[in-house]
Amino acid sequence: MMIDLLQATRDYWRKLDEVEAAYQRGELSVPEVNARVHELMTELGEARRQTFKDLWASLQVTVSQQREAIAGTVAVGLLAYLWLATLA
Repeated sequence: MMIDLLQATRDYWRKLDEVEAAYQRGELSVPEVNARVHELMTELGEARRQTFKDLWASLQVTVSQQREAIAGTVAVGLLAYLWLATLA
């Protein structure tokens, strides 16, 4: 998940460097550079959205599978907070 986003970001920067180098060599015009950068940003945005969508789905599965453990932990934490609040 996050590895995919990190790799997508590295690929984005590598491709951006290639576009810059091509522009410096005079192989691309400014409108071509703008179009290519827009495409690269769109690709990275799609990778980001997919990563966060996968992360959200994973979190939902974990919460649904561990509902009782999470509820118990929250209850113990709340009781400990209330106990400490009454001591002060």
